[in-house]
Amino acid sequence: MIIYINRMEATTVYPFLLNCYDDYYRGQISDTQFVEVISIIENFLVRRFVCNVPTNQLNKIFNSLYKNTKDDIFDNFIKLLKNHLQSKNYPKDNEFFSRLIDAKLYGSGERGRKTKLILESIEEFFEHKEQVDFDNLTIEHIMPQTLTQSWQEYLGEEWQLVHDLYLHTLGNLTLTGYNSELSNDDFDIKKEKLKASHLEINKYFEKVTSWKKEDIEQRAKHLAEICLKIWPYFGNERTDADVRVTGTNPKELYILGQQFEVHSWRDVLENTMNTIADLEPEKFEQIMVQFPRLVGRDPKKFRAIRQLKNGAYIEVNLSAQSIQRFCVQAIEAIELTTDDWKVITE
Repeated sequence: MIIYINRMEATTVYPFLLNCYDDYYRGQISDTQFVEVISIIENFLVRRFVCNVPTNQLNKIFNSLYKNTKDDIFDNFIKLLKNHLQSKNYPKDNEFFSRLIDAKLYGSGERGRKTKLILESIEEFFEHKEQVDFDNLTIEHIMPQTLTQSWQEYLGEEWQLVHDLYLHTLGNLTLTGYNSELSNDDFDIKKEKLKASHLEINKYFEKVTSWKKEDIEQRAKHLAEICLKIWPYFGNERTDADVRVTGTNPKELYILGQQFEVHSWRDVLENTMNTIADLEPEKFEQIMVQFPRLVGRDPKKFRAIRQLKNGAYIEVNLSAQSIQRFCVQAIEAIELTTDDWKVITE
């Protein structure tokens, strides 16, 4: 478990853990109790990563954590530890579940390494009788990163939209030792290879008959439910894990404390993209490259459009769910978080 925390690259945790280890070394806490402390920290870090909570406050949080929670009675220490971390942007179940489904988890550098850790933890949840060598496994995109003509036809008319919004999400990711062999193969070919895998996470594909938007969403929910069991909410409030936007009516949008009156999800999208273009014009250009089906300079590429203040166009013939998913991924692309972007609905 300490190895997991190392792989989360949260070195700011070390002073707190060293103090706890000293208690363990001197016999003040048992090995089971020390593991419980580590589990709580891992839980805190994983939930914040998935929900894209900024890491710049971790040093401040952990520098004083031991002093703020230390108690000679271990049960009191654990209670104080949980209560203290709960007050430090610790995501509740609804946000954690929603982001596991919607967020762009996979990316270069540390995002890829942390996403692999989450997939490994899901695999370990199945309690293998034999130890799995994760070092030889890599992350595989079921719907591939580069779509062949065959994949485009398979996904249908909205192939570009599906690829833009679902490619790097949890539902489309798995672990395999045959990444280079699977490559851009059609789903039916990939399915047969994944079915033959010894990994429990890939047993899911034994009963799957297609791999389109709905299938990716369904698997994401399946894996998100497992994640809720691996990293259960340790706060005092329980919340509904099911967050829905379909059928809701947005009334207010908040971005970095600025309030916008909105009357539809299209208004939410327009105001969000205008704000991104204003705050981070260079990253806005990158977003156009990442999401060509949703934003660009050529109005002829889209079915229904709104023009932004910088002259670009956005596709607005989208479901509430697609708009919400796109906005979340766009704000994360400019390193904002869901704390910085919030929609009030009725």
